[in-house]
Amino acid sequence: MARTPHDSFHDLALPPDLDPDRNKGDQIREILELMVRALPPGTLLPSERSIAERYQVARGTVRQKIQELVMLGVIRRSSGSGTYVAEPKLQQGTTMASFSEEMRARGRTPAARILSVRTRRAGAALAERLGVDAGERVIDLRRLRSADGTPIAIEHTHLSARRFPGLPRVLRDDMSLYAALSDRWDVRVERAVHRVSAIALGEQEAALLGAAPASPSFLVERQAWDRHGAVVEWGRSTYRGDFYDIVFEVGT
Repeated sequence: MARTPHDSFHDLALPPDLDPDRNKGDQIREILELMVRALPPGTLLPSERSIAERYQVARGTVRQKIQELVMLGVIRRSSGSGTYVAEPKLQQGTTMASFSEEMRARGRTPAARILSVRTRRAGAALAERLGVDAGERVIDLRRLRSADGTPIAIEHTHLSARRFPGLPRVLRDDMSLYAALSDRWDVRVERAVHRVSAIALGEQEAALLGAAPASPSFLVERQAWDRHGAVVEWGRSTYRGDFYDIVFEVGT
């Protein structure tokens, strides 16, 4: 990881002073954004103290503006070592593509690790989502998804055990679920609906994803159907907010 001396902002094309007629906080944020654009990912940014002293503002003002950019995912904090330019975020469009297909389309190498897979009886709510009878057996699958070796998401999905018998025995780490459904059962996803919420990571999810507890993340609820209108899967996935964007395209 590249480390930049705390006074490195003197070498960048930054304003020498603040404009006294403008809000100081707004200008500090603009200066931080200029640093992020000028420096490569992984670069250590100047400290709060050095920025505050350089521009004669309160450290609290600098801290607030850094936190705003942390929440946007363009800066990341590392406890005990400083604040860094974040890696560019991966983007997920609201398409039928699987995680593996999305990553390969972006030149990334996808990976999966099965955390747990079992069959259980569906309660009324899950049965309704999957279009099965309450009490019917369903497949409960949790996987950790990575791109280029970096943990990105925890997937928790459910499928009908009656429709996909033997799926738990077929699944392997790094296997595409959609490819398995297509190859073995000739089932392909033709339509999907996503519901996206912003959440804070819990301790267990944070540990699996290698992120700090309570850091921003996305909870994506997904329901997918085949060409006949039958539900293929329903589930929820938790995505790291510092590595991922959700992109919506709206046509007219």
